[in-house]
Order: sequence, then structure tokens, then C-alpha cells
Amino acid sequence: MNTTSPAPGLAALGLVSIVLILGGCTAYDAAAHGSVETNFTNATEFAREHSGIASWLPADAQAITAVDSTRAENTMTVRYDSATEPEGCEAVPRTSSPTMDVESDIDVYSIDSVLLCDDWAIAHEGNQWLAWTPATEAE
Repeated sequence: MNTTSPAPGLAALGLVSIVLILGGCTAYDAAAHGSVETNFTNATEFAREHSGIASWLPADAQAITAVDSTRAENTMTVRYDSATEPEGCEAVPRTSSPTMDVESDIDVYSIDSVLLCDDWAIAHEGNQWLAWTPATEAE
């Protein structure tokens, strides 16, 4: 009786296929949807990846989700939780809305004013914040 098992190379080929499929999903999302979503635990992690991009982000910011455009430079939406209002910003009438979608409880269209921080518009409801750039408020 001959008891041979499948070649070890077949198992490796299956593993490589799974890795390529999962990696391909991310690449497909970036190409098809024109955006890449990244999650960060806190402001330190965000700053490590996006140095100098959002200097207004409070140090106590947590549960940060950033959605970057893969088609346009300087286009991003950031959702985060914080008990602290960003510093160095001014309240202005809202004239823009995020161009990148991110899951949030904030209805931007029901908000009349936002904080303008550099070229970012920032809306909030309670301790949840939603920031986007470009913001026409900065023009």
C-alpha cells in the first residue's frame, strides 16, 4: 500500500495564494475607491505616520481613522475621539464637507460652523471629531 501525502509545495502554493488575495484586496480598494483607510490607537501613532500633517490634533486623541485619497494630494478625512478641542483654530461658517468617506456619527450637513485649523475644517459632536482637508473655509 502506497501512502503518499500531497507535495509540501502544494501547501506553500496555497498559503502564497491566500496572502496575495488578501494583499490584493487592499490594492483593489485603493484603486477602485481612490482611498486608503488607516486606523491608529492614539495621536502619537498618527503623528509617526503623518508627521506635520495635522499639528492641531490633540495629544489625547484616540481611536483615529484616517482616510487618504490615492488620487489627489493633500486630501484626507480624519475621525477621532477626544475630550480636548484643537488649539489655535477659529470658528467659521461651514462651507465644505469631507471628500473622503469615514464612518462617523457626525452629520456634517446639519452643522453650521466648524473650526478652521490651518487648511482643515473640523466638526464635532460630543467627544467625536471629524476633520477634513481641503477645506474651502481656508481660502
